[in-house]
Amino acid sequence: MMEHPNRKLQTHRPILLLSPMLLLKPMLLQRSNLSITPMLLLRPMLVLILVIAGMAPQKIFGQDAPTPPPMPQVSAVVGDQSVTLYWDDSAERHYDPFFESLVVYEQRVAADIFEEVYANPYNFEGYRVYKSTDPEFLDALRITDNLGNPERLVYEASFDLINSINQYHPASQNGQRIWMGSDNGITRIWEDNNLINGKTYYYAVVSYTHGDALPSLPLPVDPLNPEVILPNEVYRVPPLESLIDIEIRPNGEVITGINVVKVVPRAPSAGYIEPMNPEPVQLSGTGSGDIMIDAIDPGKLLIGHRYEISFEDTLVEGTTGDPELITKNFTLRNQTTGETLFEEEESFDRELPVREGFRLAFGDLVRRVAVDAENSFWVTGQSAPIHDFSFAVSSRTPTAFDYEIEFFDEPTRTSRVFTRGSTTFPESIVNFIVTNTITGEEIDFGYFANPLLPRDFRAVAYLSEDRVLIGGAGGVILESSNGGETWTPVESGVSVRIRDFEFVDPQNGFAAGRGGVVIKTTDGGASWSSPLATNTETNLTDLFFLDQNTGFVSGEGGLILKTTDGGTTWESLETGITRALNRIHFVDENTGFASGFVTVLKTTDGGSTWQTISVGTVANFTALTFSDDLNGFVGGTAGRISRTTDGGTTWAVLDAGIGVNINQINFISAQTGWLTGSNGALWKTTDGGTTWTRQESGTADELFGVDALNGERVIAVGANDRRIRTFNGGDSWTSSEVFNQFRSAFDDNGIPRSDVIYFLEEIDGVPGDESTGLIDTWSVSLIARSASSSGGLTVNPAAGDQLVLSTLKPFTEADLFEFEIRSENVPSVEENLGADILDDIRVVPNPYLVTHIAETSPGDRQIHFTNLPASCEIRIFTLAGQLVQTLDVNNPFDQDRYIWDLKTKDGRDLAYGVYIYHVTAPGVGEKTGRFAVIK
Repeated sequence: MMEHPNRKLQTHRPILLLSPMLLLKPMLLQRSNLSITPMLLLRPMLVLILVIAGMAPQKIFGQDAPTPPPMPQVSAVVGDQSVTLYWDDSAERHYDPFFESLVVYEQRVAADIFEEVYANPYNFEGYRVYKSTDPEFLDALRITDNLGNPERLVYEASFDLINSINQYHPASQNGQRIWMGSDNGITRIWEDNNLINGKTYYYAVVSYTHGDALPSLPLPVDPLNPEVILPNEVYRVPPLESLIDIEIRPNGEVITGINVVKVVPRAPSAGYIEPMNPEPVQLSGTGSGDIMIDAIDPGKLLIGHRYEISFEDTLVEGTTGDPELITKNFTLRNQTTGETLFEEEESFDRELPVREGFRLAFGDLVRRVAVDAENSFWVTGQSAPIHDFSFAVSSRTPTAFDYEIEFFDEPTRTSRVFTRGSTTFPESIVNFIVTNTITGEEIDFGYFANPLLPRDFRAVAYLSEDRVLIGGAGGVILESSNGGETWTPVESGVSVRIRDFEFVDPQNGFAAGRGGVVIKTTDGGASWSSPLATNTETNLTDLFFLDQNTGFVSGEGGLILKTTDGGTTWESLETGITRALNRIHFVDENTGFASGFVTVLKTTDGGSTWQTISVGTVANFTALTFSDDLNGFVGGTAGRISRTTDGGTTWAVLDAGIGVNINQINFISAQTGWLTGSNGALWKTTDGGTTWTRQESGTADELFGVDALNGERVIAVGANDRRIRTFNGGDSWTSSEVFNQFRSAFDDNGIPRSDVIYFLEEIDGVPGDESTGLIDTWSVSLIARSASSSGGLTVNPAAGDQLVLSTLKPFTEADLFEFEIRSENVPSVEENLGADILDDIRVVPNPYLVTHIAETSPGDRQIHFTNLPASCEIRIFTLAGQLVQTLDVNNPFDQDRYIWDLKTKDGRDLAYGVYIYHVTAPGVGEKTGRFAVIK
């Protein structure tokens, strides 16, 4: 070959001048002390003959020559018209020193500088399966050279590494190029079907290399010389195959070696029961993933043996640079014998070799800790669905634990001061605890009280001395039986802000809120109905009922609804305005008022028509009430109040000196009432509203709702979950303990907001907070849904609810699995077989012909009794009743036939004629039939 002066290709040794058969062809390896069949010598296989004669490739080419890979150890499991082959992985570690310093080509990297590209000495590439009905594999020798001479065997199956070394090797000899595979992946189990039961087959599994091929067969690129370089100028050492290990003795006896099996497919015995695969049991740990034990060769399973699978874990640097926990390796031991079948095996994805009759496999393995969404869920007794939740990694180092958040109706724990990034979250009193369910211990947590999440109470209903209700953002309703000293959540079934309560008596009442929600109670607020059919999603603001049946509700957009059947149906009334209405009040069944943004409306016909009236001032009127039929008040922004003393016919501005936005005015009698407003404003009148006196509420939070049982017992509620009470008419006020209830709600713009819980834990090897050593590992938040969402309305968690949070975890040192080989894992037969099962017994061939396909050689004489029970006796008689032979059958459960060599009990060949056979199966029955032996 002439070399271009600007291109450097490597020249190779004389090995390239010989036929590549040595490098690929599976060779029939004869024992050196045995004679060689003439048929083999007549083949045009110089290299093959030399190998048969005991000469290795090194003898031919010198010591510096490529070596074929080792032969795999092959086993076979026969089945009904099928055979399953499996083999070991010893060939996959094949290292060929020949390629250590073999330069495939040199790549120019500068004007006079070349970079050498070497072959890979780890040269194993794959496996090929050959099949024949002839021990010399003659019927598979069908690939010819360019002269038509049979050169190579046709393979039945080929499996190769996924490494981009595929297709044909560029090197060619005698018109043949070597197929290197299709990157279909390595497997060590192969099943062949549609075979003929009783017929003999030979299978060989060989390993092969890839020669000097590199992934994708790259070619040198020379920017100084654009001349095209052909692949076969670069890649010239084609693959090698391991030998086929089989011996044919002069008397025709066939001896198979380690990579050749001789099989005869057969059906299982009558009443055969398929074995079940062993099932591993997790003794300890919480690792996630499937472990499968597949019984490949039941005949080699060791009944009663126990096996143990253990793991090692390690911390590695994750994609973010922080440590991540992963599974490092596994070990499989036979606990009964103490033998280690796999030790610290790090490959979980590859198909593992069969050991002691079974194959271990892993599926759905978790590589890193992650959320187990399928096994994270709410446990609740509420009838309404709880908000969706988000369980996510908080920091970049999640922990491999499971958790449970349990909710209560009272303050339970205090969160830790916690800094995340540049934000520090203060301590918060909360109504839940977080437990690590693996360790059984409570854990610390940080709490983000979302400032965008509405936390106000708007509505108060003081029903009796021992029953008070308050309602507010997020559909929260609390009840108190001691005048507001302590509060207990009530299941409202909604998650929208409750704006108002209206009770017609201590048992029957209504609540209205955002999104057109109206709910009803008939037991004093202990339970509430599902939202009534208001047919609107407009935000509602106020309720007023004349009796149990007739009531009104106001809302945004000038909305007024009326019901005359206790809320079952609602009618929208025409108001003529589109401004928001904040309050509604009726003096009697005909006369009513509604107040809103710079608007006061009046009706005298039960709401059929409404007229705008003047009250002497302009404001966003957020308060409206009547202390009796004649005296009424409207109030709003900047402390503006107007008063009527004639049932609303005329109104006059009242100079009360309040000066803050007024939210509600409520009278407990004609003389005594309270009003609430911004900046903790709380004012009282004892002269029917002529004068008002400010009381010290003890809070700067805006107060919204107020109600009183009498002149002494009063409760007011407001922003930031504020609840204050007085038992002395307001001379002093006491605030209830405020704690955060984990929840989600829609803000005033309709956007769902949520608090967030951050789990705080210690992690070995990961620095945490300087003072506590804790790091935030997981976070939990809620996602509220509205009534119009696809999943329907959702609510906040209540007392007794539990949030179960599971993680997918890699197997760690804490994980230990065990399985045992039991009797059900090996083949068996039914204990009580019916006699009719013997009807399937057949004699093959019948009549017997000397040249039948089941005979392995012309000299063989045999007939097969098929479909037999595993244990039985066959007696052969002449037609005259003379006993010819007795055959005792004790087959394995997976074999249905007995092969008789046609020898009589005296050792003589069976004469031609017709014979009777009688099968006796203990506990099953008997079967009699006939067969013929003819010339």
